[in-house]
This record gives sequence, C-alpha cells and structure tokens, in this order.
Amino acid sequence: MAKGERLPKKETDNKNEASARAEESKNRILLAAADIFSRKGLDGARVDEIAAAARINKRMIYHYFESKENLYVEVLRYNYRKIYNLAKGAFIPGADPMENVERALRQYFYFLARDEEFVRLVNWEALNRGRYGSRVLPQLLDLFESDLGQILQDGINRGVFRPDLDIRQTLLSMHALCLIYFSRRETVQPMWAGDMMSEDMLEERCRHILDFTFNGILKNKEEIE
Repeated sequence: MAKGERLPKKETDNKNEASARAEESKNRILLAAADIFSRKGLDGARVDEIAAAARINKRMIYHYFESKENLYVEVLRYNYRKIYNLAKGAFIPGADPMENVERALRQYFYFLARDEEFVRLVNWEALNRGRYGSRVLPQLLDLFESDLGQILQDGINRGVFRPDLDIRQTLLSMHALCLIYFSRRETVQPMWAGDMMSEDMLEERCRHILDFTFNGILKNKEEIE
C-alpha cells in the first residue's frame, strides 16, 4: 500500500474490532487476576485458575502478559492508578485549604473502605518487600505527591498551614492513618467494641484522622474549632 493511502473501510473496521476484543480480554484477565492475587498472593495464585475465572484460554495470558509475575505487576499498576485518579480530583483551586484536605482524606479513606481487594494487594506486596510494586510505584507516587502536595502547598502559601510543614512526611502520615485501619482490621476487630466497618464507626475513624491531621498542619489551631 502506498504511503498515505487509506485502508479499505472493511479492513479498518476489522482491525478496530480485533483491538476492542483484545482490550476486553485483557481487562477480564486483569480483573480476575486482581481478585485471585488479592486472596492468595502471587505465589498462591495459579495461572489456570485465573484463566478459568476470566473465561479465557491460558495461552492468551502468556500472549498478553508473558508471565504470571508480569501479570501481577500490571494488576498492581491498575490498582495503584486508582489512588492517582482520586488525587487528581481532590484539589479545587481557590477552595478553602482545609476543605481540600478534608476532601482528599475522605475520598481516600472511603475508597479503602469500599475496595477490600486493593487493601489486600497492598498487604501482599508488603510481604513481598515491595519487590514488584517498585516497578510501578515510583512514577505513580511522583504524580500522587504532585497532586496532593499542591493542596498542602496552597495552604502554606495562604498562611493556613504551618510554613515549616514537611509535605512528604505529612502525606505519608495521612496515608498510614487511613490504611492501617483497614489493613489491620481482622486483628484489631476482636479487641474492638462494635463493628469497625459500620457506618458510624467508619465516620468516627475518619473524623479522628481529620482532627489528628489538622492538629499537626494548621498554623493556628483555633481554626479546628
């Protein structure tokens, strides 16, 4: 075919359909793999089981992802991007800095409350000592810190948050305060009065995290009242 010459419409349609089918197959594999990896970890998951859950030939998993390890990395990438997508919508320029922080924290906290699969994957990757997450996290964390960091920097610039605030340490603390409630829930629940996942208990925990955070970042603590 000469340079610049267009493909016949039928051939173009066929290629588009094939591409759409391939994407649909890959998405089915990722969703099935995420469920199984979150319950059994990388070592406990079997490719045969993932293929059966995705309703796809096992050979296609190797065709798209080459190995179980690469599939696991792509599952991590898919799930970690959920956090980045949350962060992108948290900052509203011109809004009150405290409202921006509360919005970001609430979105993250209740995302973790809804997505048990994500929490389990994070736990498994911690057991793996971050061996696979290190392939995808650095780039995504840079984006995550850039989007959430501007919320804190805006508060510093406007004189609401402490001028000596360490943004990276603050983001790490906010992340840890939210995540630990869900990642350690099974071990804490027997010692806890009431259902930790009830609506009232979730809101109580979220309010505590907000109070704890604002006590650490506000320039004038009176604004908490």
